[in-house]
Amino acid sequence: MSSKIVHTEVDGRRLKLSNLDKVLYPSVGITKAEVIQYYLGNAKMILPYLAERALTVIRFPDGVGGKSFYSKDKPDWTPEWLPSILIEHDEKTIDYLYVKSQPELTWLANLAALELHPMQFRVHDRDRHPDLFIFDLDPDESITFDQVKEAAWRLKAFLESLDYTPFIKTSGGKGLHLVVPILPNWDFETLIDSVKKMTKAFIAQYPRLYTLQVHKEKRKGKILIDIYRNHLSNTTVAPYSLRGRKGAPISWPIAWEQLDDIHSGGDIHMGNYKNYLKDSGEPWADWRQHASELHDQRIQVAMAAGAIDDRLLSYVDKRELATTPEPYPDVTARYTDQYVVQLHDASNLHYDLRLEDNGVLWSWAIPKGLPFRKGQKRLAIRTEDHPVKYLHFEGLIPKGAYGAGEMWVVHGGHTIWHKKEERSLSFTIDQRRYKLYQTKNKDQWLIETDSDHTYINQDRGVSPMLAEASDVILAGAEWGYEVKWDGIRVLIYVEDDEIRIISRNGNDLTGKFPELQDMDRFDLEQGVFDGEIVVLDDQGRPIFHDVISRMHTGSAVAIERLARDKPVVCYLFDMLTMDGRDIIDEPLHRRRAWLKTVVRYNNTYRFSETFADGQSLYGAIEAKGMEGIMLKDQNSRYAHDSRSRSWLKVKVRNLDQSLIIGYTEGKGDRAGLFGALHLAKETDEGLIYMGKVGTGYDHKKLKELNKIVSSIPEITKPIDDQISEESRTHWIQPKLKCEIQYASMSANDTYREPVFIRLINEES
Repeated sequence: MSSKIVHTEVDGRRLKLSNLDKVLYPSVGITKAEVIQYYLGNAKMILPYLAERALTVIRFPDGVGGKSFYSKDKPDWTPEWLPSILIEHDEKTIDYLYVKSQPELTWLANLAALELHPMQFRVHDRDRHPDLFIFDLDPDESITFDQVKEAAWRLKAFLESLDYTPFIKTSGGKGLHLVVPILPNWDFETLIDSVKKMTKAFIAQYPRLYTLQVHKEKRKGKILIDIYRNHLSNTTVAPYSLRGRKGAPISWPIAWEQLDDIHSGGDIHMGNYKNYLKDSGEPWADWRQHASELHDQRIQVAMAAGAIDDRLLSYVDKRELATTPEPYPDVTARYTDQYVVQLHDASNLHYDLRLEDNGVLWSWAIPKGLPFRKGQKRLAIRTEDHPVKYLHFEGLIPKGAYGAGEMWVVHGGHTIWHKKEERSLSFTIDQRRYKLYQTKNKDQWLIETDSDHTYINQDRGVSPMLAEASDVILAGAEWGYEVKWDGIRVLIYVEDDEIRIISRNGNDLTGKFPELQDMDRFDLEQGVFDGEIVVLDDQGRPIFHDVISRMHTGSAVAIERLARDKPVVCYLFDMLTMDGRDIIDEPLHRRRAWLKTVVRYNNTYRFSETFADGQSLYGAIEAKGMEGIMLKDQNSRYAHDSRSRSWLKVKVRNLDQSLIIGYTEGKGDRAGLFGALHLAKETDEGLIYMGKVGTGYDHKKLKELNKIVSSIPEITKPIDDQISEESRTHWIQPKLKCEIQYASMSANDTYREPVFIRLINEES
């Protein structure tokens, strides 16, 4: 390796460069000369994120794969013209280098300082106020990059709800970095307190997915949202900085619309970065123009200045807004006669009605929901006015906070006012007219409607949505996977304190299952639910014969006895109507979120869970000997009265071999051929009947098999079982063996849904 020294000049500074041909990235053959050229050639992009910020660098003098070390203190041999700053820490004072221009950047590159980690304040700020904060999304090994991107999108929406403007970059490693510019008005202690509270509020909405736990054992299966880099003594790799990792990855700033095309944190590297630069330029070019105040400090500043509408002071007083995702008051926003109805799963499930008036939302909590029939009067409790941004608020208010619980927007839009007086309001929302008026108690109001609303109910006679069959388990973020319950498909109608159970064919099964008559399970006034009624064995597997037997039982005494001895379970998996409002056009994931909320589940009514891994669920179902799984597009509408590719069923199919002991005479298009084959197993006690198979052959195969089975000598009936179509059956010597596929075994130990596969040649 040559140690030749090269003298050069950069912006009037004489620099001594050494070992330019040393390979710093062995896997891709990138030399120190190429690293220097990268930093020097792209200095105009890089310097805005480094200039006048104290630096920690990671040096790789022997290249990636060799020894590396962090460098904070400036080396003894540093030229006098390189600037530095003394910063006191708890343990010692460190003399940090910082850069202003291309010569300093080139000098660091010559030291093989591949990674550049700037502090979050500028050196001229004597009070050391940070002007940005950072989230490092650090996934556990089991997490996919798609899940990291999903976390980034969710965090973006959350930050924007607090009036921040987040920017995103690849980390050059496993994850992604979100960077948020702020005004340099607060110290680091205030910053970290604000960011920590904010992040806890975000994680409270997704506690199974994200964490603040740094220890790897405590964050298995989750994404660490690393906020600890926001302390004064910590740093994060700069935008456009190289990383000292295999492949020469770069921590590259991207536009949010580019994120879907990024497949890993190391996607952008020395070999391809010019393509991204050519396509998108500098996506963060104006990032400092989006600096904002810290959200929890903003409210204090606004209140001190008297900038918050007095009508919203009660809203502010009731909440610690730094720890909840609820929106901050913003009286600069103006909406014209908008409204929202929200479902709020607080200590008591209820609806919230909010009507906009001159920059705030008048608000009422309505325990039983808006009336949907003429003559209904519902209690509406007046609550504090809310900021207009609440029109779009959805999320989980953390436990312990005021109004803790999940909140969803059910519907919203514009209000048509008919009357607006202090104690009486009349208006139309969602094409429905309402009257809202105050009682003697100032906070208690009543709401009523002047007409009956149209919604799906038993009188309309709808049929449940049906699934298409599939042989493959499709993968993708849009799919969720459920157990395919082997039972009786029903729609359950709840209204007027009554439960009606209607089968897929429109038969009323209400009286067959008295254990399902439990109105206390339903925390709503009206609803239509889609589900499956099953009888389970002690392993939790559906017993199809038992639930069919329950359905055909007619005696009231027998029904009561079976309800005790063989009780049913109803698994609910969808909802068509909620409190007089059709929700079939809502995406499935919302319908199921509401379904999970409005039913109080127990051993009789259960929620059919969604699983993320279809292959694993299929394997578990197959191992338990159950029927199969359902694949459902989580964004699909409910297509009642039809079959849809948005729902797919994949059945578990078992293979077995069986003797052919007879055949039935064919009818219709099978006249002159056989109709079905009788099957049996040979045991020490003789033949055991396994049922008959009538599917699995096209016309050509049917003719070929008919020729074979009809050539076998006939015998007297070889079994004792009573079978259907016995008078039209020909019994033959059990010489032929076939392979069949079947769903499961029936209660009589015969094949359920058998399909003929092939004849088996015993000599092959």
